[in-house]
Amino acid sequence: DKPFVLLGVNSDEDREALKRTMLEEQITWLSWWDEGNIEGPIHTTWQIQERPAIHILDGKGVIRYKNIPSEQVDAAIDRLLAELDGN
Repeated sequence: DKPFVLLGVNSDEDREALKRTMLEEQITWLSWWDEGNIEGPIHTTWQIQERPAIHILDGKGVIRYKNIPSEQVDAAIDRLLAELDGN
């Protein structure tokens, strides 16, 4: 019931294997394939240096967290959603 979008970028070489993995792992969010390498246009544009790289943007598209550790993602999202509620 909150405005929230999760997007992914994947650099696996085998696109068909990636599709199978997404089905098997029930990955339901939109995920772009970055030409099978970490030097693809998305990785290059976003200057991704390590994987996984987790960036969290606010509702205005401003990067609020860059390379946040996965164990901190839920709390960061909760903070941004609280901002939307004015808390």
